[in-house]
This record gives sequence, structure tokens and C-alpha cells, in this order.
Amino acid sequence: MDKQDFEAILNGSKDITSYMQMNPLEGVTTCFGVRTASNPNYMVKALYEMYEANLNRKLANKAMRKLFRSVGQGSVGLDKLLKKLGLNLKPEEFLMLVFKLQHQQGWGSPFELVSASDKRIVLRCKQTFESEVLKDWKMPVCGLHQGWIEGILSAITGKTWYCLEKSCHANGDPYCEFVADRVEPSWKFKAEAVVRGESAITEFIEHKPLEGKISLMDEPVVMMPRFIFTSMTNSLKKTMGEAPASGVNYRAYMDMGKENVEHYKKMSIYFDLSRTKLDGDLKLLHDRFAAYGSPSITGGKIAYGDHVVNDNFEVVDSIEKERGSKATVFQKTGDKAIRISTNVIGADGKRAVGTEISSVVYNAVINKGQTYYGTADVVGKKYVVAYEPIRNPAGEIIGILFVGTPEDMIKEEGQKKINPKTLSDMAFAFYSQMGWFNIVKEEWDEKTKTKTITLSHTVESESFGNTGKPVCFCTAGLLAGIIEGSFGIKVQCREITCKSKGDEHCVFQIKNRQGES
Repeated sequence: MDKQDFEAILNGSKDITSYMQMNPLEGVTTCFGVRTASNPNYMVKALYEMYEANLNRKLANKAMRKLFRSVGQGSVGLDKLLKKLGLNLKPEEFLMLVFKLQHQQGWGSPFELVSASDKRIVLRCKQTFESEVLKDWKMPVCGLHQGWIEGILSAITGKTWYCLEKSCHANGDPYCEFVADRVEPSWKFKAEAVVRGESAITEFIEHKPLEGKISLMDEPVVMMPRFIFTSMTNSLKKTMGEAPASGVNYRAYMDMGKENVEHYKKMSIYFDLSRTKLDGDLKLLHDRFAAYGSPSITGGKIAYGDHVVNDNFEVVDSIEKERGSKATVFQKTGDKAIRISTNVIGADGKRAVGTEISSVVYNAVINKGQTYYGTADVVGKKYVVAYEPIRNPAGEIIGILFVGTPEDMIKEEGQKKINPKTLSDMAFAFYSQMGWFNIVKEEWDEKTKTKTITLSHTVESESFGNTGKPVCFCTAGLLAGIIEGSFGIKVQCREITCKSKGDEHCVFQIKNRQGES
């Protein structure tokens, strides 16, 4: 296979039959020299139905989406091969090539590109493989292709993409149409996807049992079995009595609710506002250099056109002057990346040139070709930072662009932009999906300024069972803490009906604390 073969497949002058070999006796089939296998219709249908049996149809579709997102990530191998052959395809062209290859192997009707830009790609087909075998479901079913598209685009661009199926053959629509948007992989984006019901928190839980670690959205968490919860509560009651124990639990869990909301605020501020600022700074730094020409290694130094970057501080200084941000250029030298231009001044009063980048950043940016975001200590001050690969016209990575902005500047700006309702919705969604409670409905009485929250159950009502009296003091405190933390007001929460008392639901009323607003 060479460049001309792929170009011929792209323009339709060839198909894949010339590149497929079958050896039935050995049970081996190859396409372009790579081992492959046919996928019978019933196998894909069986996968969907297996998930359906354990979950439901909607969640089965989500499970297939997650599975094939990983499949799509495997496209990075084909992308590297094409670049090696000198075929640098745009993301939409690469996507169309992959689906043309799959279509010719029977994976549904051919795709057509509806529109494409840097941040949005729209494509469609008359029916996908899965929409044909699952048309009796009479609902959107193309989770397989949604995940596949997300995985492919993320793998070849190093960015996060979110794909939505706008119409589906299995739902009676004339086309299966997909809209893929490039999004910020922020904590807020993930959280809002959970709130909208498009994702479950299980997608963001990483469990390392041998290390004794569990993380949720990159943050450490601990799962607490209900018998531990019950034991702790009963121990408090025996030590200090039921009424004092209930008060202690209420206050403790109110503090926990407030602390969690504060954490959500920080995460939302950091990941969203910092990404917006950093991406803007990176674009400006990139554009300033690109105005001189294409990047290359000339005489052992990085140059954009005739503009040599090494020991030239004109561009990086302009970034600090206009944006208040630190900026650096690294050059790839062997298996290291060395600072060759920077506006970062070290403790000795000199520019920090000649020092090398960390191995973690090097691996992400040079080896994997990703844009890396994180935090760093810059001359004794905490910064949010971003590193972006510098690629020459052949697609080879020859260096790294760096920008950083003070973290306290981001936090100060973020406090002005947070929606309290979004924060409380996030907190309710996470506690619900973590098994603390399940919200049936929320109501607001404007006349009495009362918020009523109806829960189908709570962790206490499930743990203690039928006690003949209200037991949900922890949940009452938690709900109060979430509202206080989100809206910045002082409230009191009281349980008015409880499943442990024999009522249908656990219902809570939240009001302003007497004499406070």
C-alpha cells in the first residue's frame, strides 16, 4: 500500500477488493495486510441485546458508544501510516476514508460529508449497520457509530470530540445523521453531560483495586458500604443519644454538601476558564510565529520562515505584554525538549533558557502528539499551563509551544461566571448516581419561598428500613449544604415524610433560616 492506493480509494477509482486476501483453510482474512474478520449481523445485534438485558435499550446504546469510542482510538495507527506515506488528511477526510473502508466491508450504506469546519463535522448515511439490524427498536440506536466517530477524531486530532446522532434510520428517519463537535474536555462538560442524562458517572470512574484507589473525574473518592454508614450512625446514637446524634449528622453532612459544591466551583473554574484563556494564548503565540512562515529546523535551530526562534525573545515578550501570560518555545533535541526562547525569568534574574521539559509533558506532547494541560510552579507562583506540539509541513514534531497564566487570576474571574442552579444540579446528579438518593421531583412555592424535594429513597431509609419514624437527617443536612453552597444563602432543611416511617417517598422542605436571608 502506498499513497496512491489510499488516494484512489478516497476518490472512488479503486475499492478494497484488490487489497483483501482470504485463506479459508487457515481461517485468516487480511485487508491491506492487516488481520481482520467479518462481523455477522447477529453478532452486533447480540451485543446490543446483551446490554439491553442487563440495563435497558437507552443505556445499551450508551454502552456500545463507550465500547466503540475505544475502537475508534485505534485509528491512530492508520493515521501514522498515512502521514508516513506523505498523505496528510484533514480530520473529515480521514473520517470519510475510515468509513469508506468499513462501508466496503459491509458496515452499512456509504457516508456523505454534509459540512466540516475546525470544530464541527456533520456526516450522514441512509442507514448504519446497527440501525438496520435494530430497526424494530424504533429509536435512535447508533451509539456504535457515535462512539466510533468520537474515538477516531480524538485519536487523530489530540482533542476531545462529542458526537450527537440527530436522526436515525431505526427511528423512521430518512438518514442516520451525526454531528461531531470539538469540545473542551472539562470537568464542567462531563458534569453537565451527567446532569443532562447523556453520560453516567461510571464513564468517569477509574478503579485501581491493586493500588487501593478509586477516582471520579480524576479526583480521589472512597466508596462507603451501607453497613459502615449504619454502624457509624448507630455508634453516635449509643454515645450521645438519638436527638444529639441526629443533629451532629445533619451539621456534618451539611458541611459535606457545601464542601462538595466548593470543589465543583473550583473544578469548573479551573477547567473551563483556564482552558479558554490558555487556548486563546496558544493561538496568539502560534499565529505570531506562523506569520513568519512554516516551522522547520534550519541550521540546528527552530525557524519560522527566515525568523530564527532560538535566543530570540520578541514574540514571547509580546505575549506577556499583551496577555499577561508566560510563553516559552522548546526544541526537540534527541529524546529531550530544551527551552530556546522564553519570557520566564528565573530566581537568578536570567531567562530560563537551556533547561529541559519534564518527562510527563514530553511523553504526552512529543510521543503522543497531544496538547497537554495542567498546573506548574513558575518562579514560586502557581500557574495553569498548556503545551502544544510544533509540527513541520511533513507533520513531524520538532518542538513545543508553552503558555501559562496565574491560577489566582483564573479563580478570581471564575467567581463571576458560575451559575448557582447549574452547581446544585451537578451536586444532586452526582449524589443521585452515587446511590445516596433518587430525585423524583423538585418544586418551588414562590409565596412561601419553599423548595420541596421528593426522593424515592435515601441511603438512610434503605439502610435502616421500616423504623416507624423519620431517619434521614444526613440527607437533610446534605441537601441544605448543597443549596447553601450553590446559592450563597442560609437555609434549613426538614424531612416531612419518610419511607422508614411508612410513607411513599422521602420528602424534604428547604426554607431560609429564621431571621436570615
